[in-house]
Amino acid sequence: MSANMKYIEPARELTVLDRADVVVVGGGAGGVGAAIAAARNGAKTILIERFGTLGGTWTSGLLGMIMVNWTARGIFEEFRRQLAARGAWREIRGVSWDYWGGDAPPADPASYEGTYDVETAKVVLDEMAAAAGVQVLYFAQAVEVFKDASGRRVAGVAIQSKEGRHVVEGTVFVDSSGDGDLCALAEAAFEIGRPEDGTLQPMTMIFAVEQVDTPQALAYLKEDPGCHKAWQAAAARREVTIPRKNLILNPAPKTGRWNFNCTRLRGYDGTKLKDVSAAMMEGRRQVGEVIGFLRQHIPGFANAVVAETAAHIGVRETRRIRCDYTITGDDIRQLRKHPDVIARGNWLIDIHPAKSTEVNPIEPIRNGEWYEIPYRSTTVRGFDNLFVASRCLDSTREGHGAIRASPQVCAIGEGVGIATAQMIARRLERSRDVNVAEVQQILRAAGALV
Repeated sequence: MSANMKYIEPARELTVLDRADVVVVGGGAGGVGAAIAAARNGAKTILIERFGTLGGTWTSGLLGMIMVNWTARGIFEEFRRQLAARGAWREIRGVSWDYWGGDAPPADPASYEGTYDVETAKVVLDEMAAAAGVQVLYFAQAVEVFKDASGRRVAGVAIQSKEGRHVVEGTVFVDSSGDGDLCALAEAAFEIGRPEDGTLQPMTMIFAVEQVDTPQALAYLKEDPGCHKAWQAAAARREVTIPRKNLILNPAPKTGRWNFNCTRLRGYDGTKLKDVSAAMMEGRRQVGEVIGFLRQHIPGFANAVVAETAAHIGVRETRRIRCDYTITGDDIRQLRKHPDVIARGNWLIDIHPAKSTEVNPIEPIRNGEWYEIPYRSTTVRGFDNLFVASRCLDSTREGHGAIRASPQVCAIGEGVGIATAQMIARRLERSRDVNVAEVQQILRAAGALV
């Protein structure tokens, strides 16, 4: 065919599949927090998810690990406690605290890092959503947004599934897609990547390994945290090519199983089809490189095998949606507090290097200190009924490097979910009319720290 051939999709009338008070697009950490909180507070809620599990990177992304956290309670802490009650949570502070920095392991028992069983996490999240009354639509992708005549209100979202294309109508909409897909479709303003050149943080193919002699491996890691010495030696011999200085690895609750977050995929954009496709293939290649290194050089891994690779690539950074307040690096460093706080954060500014000449400085936030995420950073500029409740909320690149940690994102989603329920209960037309003090009161009653 001619290179100038044009394909024009014919106009068609779409049927309405369903309608809800609150429509949440994306079932990752933020979407889970938003949907469950909205439903628990009386709003009919539909959650649209492109994969077949809730949790996003927690589950389909195979994360299997929560870094040092103490600020996210509420729904996230409920999730963690349910995992622990089923034997699906393993504390790992003693293994990797030195690797991540900090003055000492926290005395507060609610401060932890741990690994969890991903399959159990899928079931727990299903149960939590069902108990709250959330209607989950799996295997559906948002493909178009319909706005009212004013252009300031989203009226419905078109979704594509095996059944074709349908519309889900709603009163309030929440973008929890991670990449800001709903907001981009609605033509909301956003930034992407590093301001000067659009460069993005590298992606990661997360994977799990089984048949590990865990006691032997733990004994070795006490002397060589993160396999730093062994990895550097292998890199000097050109046995490994992945551009990093060490590995992130931790034992899972299941005997002999370990979680790995250590591949590094530079130069890809998580919003581009061909980039994501290429990253998946390169990610699996790098997994093979890591397992070969482990078998040859690390005690306890001689018989290790790859048990599973993630169903989707792990994306750290894409769009950042413009809202009513931009979280900056100074907000994080100065531990800034806000009168309209809906979540706390304790994760550091963590920007993975996009080039081999760059470094990722670790500046730990001292135990018991925190910064705050304001409600204003979730209310999308130019819209009256559209929120962001995922890592793509309004921030600079430095601010994003801190707030993107998944427990914090879940806490942000919980605050947004309560705000959407208030809009429904009081028939508020604008997100800016929400009484944030009452949102905070409900959050505290649910165990959240605000």
